[in-house]
Amino acid sequence: MRRSFNTTVSWSLNPITRKSWLRQALPVFAVLVASNIVVNTYQSLHDFRAADQQAAQRLDVQTSLVQRLVEDRLRDLNGMMAVTRTLIDADNLTDQSLHDVTETLKETLGDSSIAVFDGSAHLVAESRPGIRNEIPNLTTILDTVRADPATHLWVSVVWRQSGALVIAEGHRNRAGKFDAIAAYLIPLEQHLLEGVKLVNGTAIILSDSEHRVIARYPHYSGLAIGLALVEVNATRQGPIPGTYYARWRFDPSERLVATRRIVLGQAAGYWTLDVGYAVSSYRDSLRNSMYINLAGATLLLLMLAGGVLLIRREHRLHDRIERFAETVLTIVQNMPTPVTIVDIKTEKIVLANEALLALFGALAGKGQPFPRLFADAGSWTRVRNVVTDEPVPLLTRDGIRHMLVHCTRLRTGNKDDEPDSLLVTLADITHQHQLLKQLRTEADSDALTGLANRRYFAKAAEKAVEHARRHHRPLSVLALDLDFFKRVNDTWGHAAGDRVLQATARLFENALREDDLAARLGGEEFAAILLDTDLEQARMIAERIRIAMQDTPISLQSGTTVSQTLSIGIALYDEKESDLSATQERSDAALYAAKNQGRNRVQIWVPDTASPLNKA
Repeated sequence: MRRSFNTTVSWSLNPITRKSWLRQALPVFAVLVASNIVVNTYQSLHDFRAADQQAAQRLDVQTSLVQRLVEDRLRDLNGMMAVTRTLIDADNLTDQSLHDVTETLKETLGDSSIAVFDGSAHLVAESRPGIRNEIPNLTTILDTVRADPATHLWVSVVWRQSGALVIAEGHRNRAGKFDAIAAYLIPLEQHLLEGVKLVNGTAIILSDSEHRVIARYPHYSGLAIGLALVEVNATRQGPIPGTYYARWRFDPSERLVATRRIVLGQAAGYWTLDVGYAVSSYRDSLRNSMYINLAGATLLLLMLAGGVLLIRREHRLHDRIERFAETVLTIVQNMPTPVTIVDIKTEKIVLANEALLALFGALAGKGQPFPRLFADAGSWTRVRNVVTDEPVPLLTRDGIRHMLVHCTRLRTGNKDDEPDSLLVTLADITHQHQLLKQLRTEADSDALTGLANRRYFAKAAEKAVEHARRHHRPLSVLALDLDFFKRVNDTWGHAAGDRVLQATARLFENALREDDLAARLGGEEFAAILLDTDLEQARMIAERIRIAMQDTPISLQSGTTVSQTLSIGIALYDEKESDLSATQERSDAALYAAKNQGRNRVQIWVPDTASPLNKA
C-alpha cells in the first residue's frame, strides 16, 4: 500500500528565548492567542477529516481483503464441484472419494459436506453418514432440480447456529441424459475471518442478490440468517468513493460502510459484501483531543489576562523549554529504534542516534551519504518519496538486513520555508521477511518431489491461458500416471513408493523444456503445462518422458532395482475456453485411453465424434 506525503512536520530543538519587551507586546500577544484558537479549531476540523479519510482507506483495504477471502472460498467451492462432477463422469463415486474431497478443502471450506443422488433422488454417495438429514429443506431442493435439471440452486440456510450455503445442481452424462443431483453444504461463517485482524467495532454482512443475509459478523440478535435486509437510514457519501455513512436498523451506531459486489456467475447472480466501522471507534479520541484544545485555549486567555504574571515567569518558562529540548534530544539519541535526520539536498546524515550507529557503524556517522546504506540505490529514491509497507535491503555490519523505512519531511527554519530535512526511522523485519518467503515457497511446492503442487499449478494455468489467448499461441497439457504403481507400495512398501515418485519427478522435470511447468497433482498423478506447443511437439516431449522413464531403472534403499513405466494423455487448449479445466479433462480422458490400450504409451485426445474417447 502506498500513499503520498500530505503533511509536513515542523520541528526545532533550539530553545525559544523571550525578550523583555514582551510587556509592550501584549496587544500583539492577544492577537496571537486569538490566532492560536482559530488554528486549533481549524486543526481539529482537519484532524476529523483526516481521521475519516484514513479510516475510509483502511476500511477499503480491509473490505478488499474480506472480498478476496470470500472469492477464494468460492474458487475452492468451484473446485470441489468440478471434482465431484469428474467423479460422477468417471463412475468413481464412493463415500470415501467424497470424504477425501471435503477433507482436502477443509482448511478453506470448513466442515463442508457433499451428497450425490440419482435421477430419482435416491442417495448414491455421501461424504459423511447422516448428511442427508442435516441439509435443511433437502426434499424441496431435490424436487426443484429434478423438475429442471439445468437449475443451479444457491440457498442460504442456518446450520449449527451459523450461516451456511446449500448448492444443488443436476448432472448429465456424456449422452446428455440427466442422471444425478449433487448437493453441497458449505458453512460460510466457519473459518471465514480466521487469521484476519479486524478493527474494533467492525461489522460485516454478506447478503445474496435478493438482499437476504447469508453470513454476518458479529452475530447480532436482530440479524438472522435468511432475513431480508431493509434499506439503511440516512445514507450519505463517505470520505472516498465507494464508502458511505449509514445506520443499520438492527444496529443504532453510525457506521462508515464500504460495499463490494461478488459475482457468482450467470446462473447464481451475485453477493453483496458490506463492511462497516463504528464511527465512534475512531472519532472519540479526536473529540477528547478537541476538548483538550479548548481547555488549552481557555488557559491561554487566562494567561493573557494575567500578562504581568506571564512576564514574571519569563525566565522560568525559558528554562523549561530548554530542558524539554534536551529531553527530546536525549530520547532520540537513546531510542532502541534506529533514527536519523538526513539533509534533503545533500542526502547526508545530520544526526544519527546510538541504535543507528551500532547497526551500521562509521558509515552512519554525521556527514556520511545516507544512500550508501542501501543495497540498491534505487530503493532510497523510492522510499524517500512515498510511504511503503515493502521492506528494502540495507547493508549493516552483520550483512544485508531487510527493513521498513519510514521518512517524514521536516523543516528547521521558518514556517513558510520548504522542508529541508528528513526524519528517517528503520524497523528490522528480516526474520519476518525470510519466514514469509519460506511460507510462500512451501505453499506452492509438493513436499515429497519438490515439483509444483496443485495450488501452484492452478495459478500457473491461469497465466498460461492468458498468454495463449493474448498471443494466439498453442498451449498443450500432459496428464501422466504411473502404471501399476500400487504394486510398488504393496510389494516394497510406501518408502519405496516415495522413492519411485521422487525419481519420476526428476526424470519428468529433466525431460521438459525451461519454460514448461511440471507438477504433482496428488498420489502418482502428474501434469505438465507446455507453452507455445502444438500437439505434435507435445507428443515428442511426451515420448521423451515415456522412454526416459521406461529405460531408467530405479534403485531402492534396500538395493533392489525396479523398472517403472507410465502412461501419458495429451490435450490441446481451445482459445474459446475461459480456463484450462476442460483441457485437463480431455488430457485425463486421453490418459485413461492410454491405460485401456495397454499402458506405457502416449495418447493424444482428438476431437473426433467417432473416437472412443468421445463416447458416453
